[in-house]
This record gives sequence, structure tokens and C-alpha cells, in this order.
Amino acid sequence: MKASPPRSSMKGARMDPFKVVVSPSVKWTRLLVSHGPDEVVKAILPPPSLVRHERAAATLLEGLSLWLDTTLPVVLSVDDQQAGSCLGLSDPLGMGIHSVFYRVVVAERGGRRRRGTRIHGVGAFADLRQLRLVPEENEG
Repeated sequence: MKASPPRSSMKGARMDPFKVVVSPSVKWTRLLVSHGPDEVVKAILPPPSLVRHERAAATLLEGLSLWLDTTLPVVLSVDDQQAGSCLGLSDPLGMGIHSVFYRVVVAERGGRRRRGTRIHGVGAFADLRQLRLVPEENEG
């Protein structure tokens, strides 16, 4: 049996939080778990209409939370607010469920984020755009 590394050595690896995206549709339910920029789990599961147990999605997220030893931020990506209730991860008003194991945010699928106005003609600024993503010292 392999001994697990001491928690102190794992702290550096846990700087980036885990994130879960669940996207149900009539054909299937897609699940993506990422850790920082890395994808660590991808799954295609049956659609909500074929799930017999009302707590299946909640139990899956609880298990992942226990396995990863963290409260998971979950994005439930749906076609409209009412579709989110099909997995039991949102309340009747379309708000995401929160528990000790996960915090669900319902996001409507299909709405693209606006890129923003860019000024052309003075060179490429891709390297500086990436630096905007770095948190300021007082943020974290």
C-alpha cells in the first residue's frame, strides 16, 4: 500500500482551486473537472431523463468533494434557468444549491461573453492582456 504524501507537501499543488462544470442536455450530461488550467476529469453521462435517483448528481459532487478534500465550485450550464432543476442542483427559483461539499452557480448556456473593444494599429498586446488575469496583491 502506497503512503500518501504529507499534507504540507501537497499545499503547493492546491494553489489553484478545483472547478466543476456540469452541462445536462437531452442527449447526455457532460462533466468537466479542472484544477487551475488542467482538465483532470472529463465524463459523458446519461441525460437527466434517464437518471432514476433524484440525488444522483448531488451524490456524485459530494463524492468528488470528499475525494478532492475541498468544497467544489460548480457551474451548472443549462439552456434556461428552469432546465437546471432537472438534476436537483438548483432550487425552484433557478438559484444554485449550496452545501458543505459544493456551491452551484447556474449559468445560461449560449450567452457568449463580449470580448470588449480593442484598439488596432499599434501592435500586438496579447502578452499584456494575459497579465490582466494576474490577481493583485491585495486580492488574494
